[in-house]
Amino acid sequence: MAKVKGQYQKYLVNTLLDVLWVLSAVLLTFVLFPCLIAAAIPDWSIVAYLLLASAIVFGVYAKDKKLSKQGTERISERQLLLVSACSLHISTLFCMQIVKHKTAKLSFLLKLLMLFFIQVVGLLSMLIRLYM
Repeated sequence: MAKVKGQYQKYLVNTLLDVLWVLSAVLLTFVLFPCLIAAAIPDWSIVAYLLLASAIVFGVYAKDKKLSKQGTERISERQLLLVSACSLHISTLFCMQIVKHKTAKLSFLLKLLMLFFIQVVGLLSMLIRLYM
């Protein structure tokens, strides 16, 4: 019975992560990008940053997965979450599914969910200040 309860908790957390990812992507489109463009930052630099950040996230998660299979010292969860936050969580969930890393650890998923929530709240506050 406890295993079934844990599976439902993981399913709920994964669903919330997916919903917050979509909300975050929409908010990035309507808040962050217009602000950066208004600041005369070239369009290509925004795309280049997101592509580079996504590649770094993929590399870090893949490296940690490789280290975990070897049984050697691994990258800390704090560093994984920090790299994910620096990339604005654009590719984190996708990388986790591709590499199949940290998808079953509920405590990590809850921390990631909290970071997504903080990002969405921050973007919503920016949206309110920008358009009100």
